[in-house]
Amino acid sequence: MAKHFGKVGMVVCFLAAVVVMGACSSSSDDDGTVILSSRSYSGHATDEDANNFVTVYPDALGTRLDDCKTCHRAGVAGTDTETIYNVCDYCHLLEFPDDRLETGVPETFEDTLNVYGLAYADEGRDRHALTRIQAADTDGDGYTNEAEIRELRYPGDADSRPDQPLAPTVAFPLVDIEAMPFHEQFMLMVTTKQQFDDYVTYGGITVADLLAAAGVDLNGAEGITVFAPDGFGKDFSMAEIEQQFPNGIFYRTPSFDDPDKELVNYPDPLPASYQDGDEIDGILRLMLAYTRDGVLLDTAYYDGESGRLTGEGPFRLVIPQAVPSRPDRGKSYGPYHDGWDYDPDIDHNAGSCVRGACVIRVNPMPDGYEEFDWKNGWSLIEEGRVVIYGHGVAAGR
Repeated sequence: MAKHFGKVGMVVCFLAAVVVMGACSSSSDDDGTVILSSRSYSGHATDEDANNFVTVYPDALGTRLDDCKTCHRAGVAGTDTETIYNVCDYCHLLEFPDDRLETGVPETFEDTLNVYGLAYADEGRDRHALTRIQAADTDGDGYTNEAEIRELRYPGDADSRPDQPLAPTVAFPLVDIEAMPFHEQFMLMVTTKQQFDDYVTYGGITVADLLAAAGVDLNGAEGITVFAPDGFGKDFSMAEIEQQFPNGIFYRTPSFDDPDKELVNYPDPLPASYQDGDEIDGILRLMLAYTRDGVLLDTAYYDGESGRLTGEGPFRLVIPQAVPSRPDRGKSYGPYHDGWDYDPDIDHNAGSCVRGACVIRVNPMPDGYEEFDWKNGWSLIEEGRVVIYGHGVAAGR
């Protein structure tokens, strides 16, 4: 995974703020054995701030607190893009600004910290700083930082408290999902901004079968929200989970003399001898895919230069078109007035297909529980796991 990050792997959230502070903090005042973080964002496992934390709190090693979120906050809801950034992507905006954003973005290193991270920095940013703030209640939820950390609750988040149980979860690694009933579907993926749409065969498991395997009680369920590792999420109704989608139509575009006019990627060979206008065979369902044209999906990663998630896997939530249509060009291509230009009335289903799907919340979220950490799923991507929680998910599974 780390090899994908390029420059991003050199940028740290709080855990080695080289870009904005010049260097990691030193812990020369403490000669104790250093424990290395095991779950820090890729490239940051040896950063000194993360290792200070797990050295002072060795029981936190490998847990949910062994992560950037302990000291960092995510982006702010209600920016001009209505985006909630996860803690790592939000910090990376310092190094890789996104020109699409005008408000709610960090301008300084301190802007990326939560109240616990700020307290740690103010006290000297070393191991002794962590012990000096143990008795404080930095997030004002009625519990000291030490009490919260011992119970694996976030000391910088007032919504994370020892008196509130964590939502029960069911986690499946890829090997377990591969052993479940296999579903495969040939379908059209229609994009909005990209030049090319795709005819592609996805393989995996239907969402209905996945929820059944997890033992989810769907009585009273309203649907699901599927999250990517950067916190991006999409909602899907129970009708979309249960229904069989209408069969698509195969369209064969003409040969164009200008490559900028091309708009469809076709697999070679096609899975069947389809001709222009043929109805596509097979059953189309909402599914969690892990193969594309018979090959495991590429692992998703954060591309710092574009500021976007790249890659599809190890899992992608795939939804077919609700209304079958022709492919079309992306918004910025053309118009060429040849019948293949962008059409806003077409179901551009690719935008609703969640790349790097790693967390599924069954809605509504039951009262009285702390939500699973859906804002930061990079460790799940690296581990090749998907986590299910929420309504109807029983404890102890």
